[in-house]
Formats: sequence, C-alpha cells, structure tokens
Amino acid sequence: MWITFVPVNASLSTTIINFDLVVCVILFFDFIYRMSQKDDKKAFIKKNWPDIIAMIPLQAFGTNIPYVRFFRLFRLLTLFRRDYKYITGFFKQTHINIAIGMLLFTIFAGTIIFYILEHGINPRVHTIWDSMWFTITTMLTGNSEINPDTYYGKVISVIIIIIGISFVGILTASLASWLIRISNKTKEDKEEKRLKNIETSMEDIKNDIGELKELLKDKL
Repeated sequence: MWITFVPVNASLSTTIINFDLVVCVILFFDFIYRMSQKDDKKAFIKKNWPDIIAMIPLQAFGTNIPYVRFFRLFRLLTLFRRDYKYITGFFKQTHINIAIGMLLFTIFAGTIIFYILEHGINPRVHTIWDSMWFTITTMLTGNSEINPDTYYGKVISVIIIIIGISFVGILTASLASWLIRISNKTKEDKEEKRLKNIETSMEDIKNDIGELKELLKDKL
C-alpha cells in the first residue's frame, strides 16, 4: 500500500514487490494445505475463491490494483489470527517472549543512552541510527566497528554485551527445552497409540473366543 500512494525509489519499490511476492507464496501454500485436507476439492475452491485472488502477485506483473493488496493484507492477518493460539502456546512453553522482550528493551534503551553519552564526543556517532547499529552489533556479536569514547559509554557497552549473552542463552535453552518436550510428546503419542491398538486386538481376540465358545456349545 505504501508504494501505491507514496512515491519511492526503484530499489525500495523492488524490495517491497519481492516481499509482496513472499506473502503470495505463503498464502498459496496455506491454500493448498487447507484444500488437501478437504474431500470435496471443488466445493472448497467455490467457497474460498477470494483466496485465489489474494495470492496472485499482480504487482510483480506490473498490474496496480490497490484493493487486491488490501484484501491480501486482510488474508494475511486472518492467517495470523488463525494460528495465534499456536504462537501464544509456543511462547508459553518456551518463555521465549522473555528473551524477545529483553532484546527489544536493550535495543531501545541502549540506543538512546549510548546516543546521549556519545553524540558530540564520539566522531563515529552522528545520528541515532549509528547508536542503534552499535547497540545491535555489540549485543549480538560482542563487538562493533563503533567504539565508545566515554567512560559511561564503555559501561553501557559491557551491560549490552552481558544482556546479549543472556538473551542467546535463554533463547537456546528455551528452544532446546521445547524440542525435547515435542520429542517426548511424540514418543508418548506413539506409545499410547500402540497400547490402544493392543487393547483393540485383545478385544477382538476375546470376541473371537466368545464366538468360538458359542459355536462349540451349539455343536455339543
């Protein structure tokens, strides 16, 4: 919608069009998956034909129809809403939202504080974006091409590095714990299914034995 109403350069326009194409691919595979779950494919297509329009990358072919992109955005939000409970469940199981919150708060606070401390003193900190670049690279890699010049800037750098290490540790531990739980649940489900099959087989055997007894009684 941005490039529909706001003039942008060719490079940014191409980037947005490519992103739009990725959205169309997501909607396409979602449509194919949902259709594969239905027995009556024709009835599904008849009911969900607007989704087909939403997944057509018209912008990539040079066709400019704003209403189609509005609808595509709506479909993407609907797709997110449908899977919202799974996303929130993932956050509750992994507690990864704590790590993400730590990351965002560190980027926001670190950028502002470092800019206040270093702007006008550090020759490499000209704008708030320079400060953000320093915060992100320092937090994720422990190093940056921008070095702090003030004492308090160095203190902030150490704090950012410690929080970055903590973020990576929490993220790794949370994902590992979640994968282990998923693996254990899969094993439990298989074991439960196997036990149910055994119980069903036992019931069938009992029924067969009962029928044989009845046949023997009749013959005797």
